[in-house]
Amino acid sequence: MKTTTTTSPTTTTAHKLVTLPRIIIAVVIVCLIFQIQKSKSIELPKYTMPKYVGESILERVNNHRASLHLGELQTTDSLSNAARRYAEMMAKGHLQANLASVNLAGFTSKNDVDAYDNTQGMQRNIAVVTSTSGSPSLDAVRVWLETNNDVANLENPQYAATGIGVVKSGDTYYVCQIFARNK
Repeated sequence: MKTTTTTSPTTTTAHKLVTLPRIIIAVVIVCLIFQIQKSKSIELPKYTMPKYVGESILERVNNHRASLHLGELQTTDSLSNAARRYAEMMAKGHLQANLASVNLAGFTSKNDVDAYDNTQGMQRNIAVVTSTSGSPSLDAVRVWLETNNDVANLENPQYAATGIGVVKSGDTYYVCQIFARNK
């Protein structure tokens, strides 16, 4: 006696219907895994990169000065390089960030002294921030606006030139802004 097995069309269709969601779920999982791997290689947002933090600080400082009807500060390469060297020294622990009377002469070149009215000395603001707002530039400027000497530098109408240096070490930003008067 011969036994034959027959499969009804409804059983095959039902099996396909159960398998199809499993395939879809597997494809979705694979796509998610690739997306997670891809997101790990994405660079930091632009606004957290030191170059852009410096640009944002300048914009915020100039907006503050404009609200007081003061002229814009113009950045110079030489002052920016000096500010960056200062920030690097803070990040390396070679300068105390809260030391108010550091002579900027070691960070500025003879050309800086010749180009700017250095009779009153160049001034600087510094900030060491671990961004709590998500914007390191906002946090640095906020620190300066809450400190008497720093706000006096920001709001000094005699300053026309500036340089901003930003160094990031871990989650901490070391920021220095140097102010100078044109001759």
